[in-house]
Amino acid sequence: MPKIVLIGAGGVIFAQNFIKDILMNEKLRSSEIVLMDINAERLKNASIFIQKISEKLGIVPNTTATTDLRKAVHKADYVITLFRAGTLEHQRIEQEIPRKYGVDQVVADTLGPGGVFRGLRTLKALLEVLDAMEQEAPGSYLLNYVNPMSINTIALSKRAKTIKVIGLCHSVQGTSHALSEYIGVDKDKVRYQAAGINHQAFFLKFEIDGKNAYPLLRKAMKNPAIYNKDKVRFEMFRHFGYFPTESSGHGSEYTPYIRKRKDLIDKFCRVDYPHTADGIDWGAMGAGRSGAALEICAGLQKRNEIEIAKLLSGTKEFDLNPSNEYAVQIIKAIELNHAFSANLNVVNRGLISNLPPECSVEVPCLIDGAGIMPCRIENYPEQLAGLNRCMINVQMLAAEGALGGDRRKIFHAIALDPLTAAVCSLDEIQSMTDELFDALKNDISQIFYK
Repeated sequence: MPKIVLIGAGGVIFAQNFIKDILMNEKLRSSEIVLMDINAERLKNASIFIQKISEKLGIVPNTTATTDLRKAVHKADYVITLFRAGTLEHQRIEQEIPRKYGVDQVVADTLGPGGVFRGLRTLKALLEVLDAMEQEAPGSYLLNYVNPMSINTIALSKRAKTIKVIGLCHSVQGTSHALSEYIGVDKDKVRYQAAGINHQAFFLKFEIDGKNAYPLLRKAMKNPAIYNKDKVRFEMFRHFGYFPTESSGHGSEYTPYIRKRKDLIDKFCRVDYPHTADGIDWGAMGAGRSGAALEICAGLQKRNEIEIAKLLSGTKEFDLNPSNEYAVQIIKAIELNHAFSANLNVVNRGLISNLPPECSVEVPCLIDGAGIMPCRIENYPEQLAGLNRCMINVQMLAAEGALGGDRRKIFHAIALDPLTAAVCSLDEIQSMTDELFDALKNDISQIFYK
């Protein structure tokens, strides 16, 4: 059976999904599972978790835990990266400095000045993982969940020699569930084809019982109670003809149409219907309130500490239902030769012909015993490709700048960001970029300050 490594396993709340998915599968539970984290205390919690869930299932797992990266990935078949690089303070810097210049971000983990610098910080760690895998586990799979997904996928794929780099995200399946809710049908009845790039793919087909369901969605969006939940995405759907995969708040960061003026932000990003859970205002981020993700992440940290304590003390039962995460399903499909399909992030290489060949695209992939086979998308609408290319310009330059330690390419990446270009002059962009370099110098030193 395979060796499966979880890098960032100390984040127990997210890691538990992968651990339980492996242990609950009778064919995979004998796999060698390695938990790796740089934080020994958090790693200890993950080890206790795997012990407790194994006891519930009545099994003896083959697991080890280590803070040694090379030891962890030695002879691995699959490495799943799910860590968070840096702290909330880094996230605050990456939002507050651009805001001084009028660049109003919500999450700042995918595009924009914040997304580019988050990519530099994240790639510092991800490239260490990749290089260790090349030496210790050549030919293995790197299944990456860490954002910014496209920047990371491009850079890792350019650096990789034998490692197969795959990016995973929740946006497509999450959007399919939202669409089924909007038109009032069971989510299992939805059939779709989605493609594009991470956080800006589009539902090229959206069907119920073999029939086009877009007319039902257009009817649903006339209902203010539905429209107000997802204003930005409904506007993109109205004007570009296809529904995008990222939430309204997050998606509003990627175009020049929404966040360049206060009146537009007030019109499209006001929180009319907040979704709250345990005091965490998910609706604020979904609608697009400035800096909402920072508040939510702070709330999640506190909530997760409480949840972990309850799970480990036995005052809360473990949820033994399978998760919706793709990673273990991919491993199962390859190891057991069970056909499975999923939207994954891979290097384009002609899969979408009107997008650059070396960019990262999010396309349907067939997975079975032969491996992961991305599907080619025919006749991708040009207006969607145009939107994607505005993001790809940033992603390609950011990845090249990170790999080459080239500050000028990082400036060019941020200068080509759609939102930044809509609100800043070139001199302002240069000053903002310099400020971010200075503020984050210690965190990207291995790349730019050798």
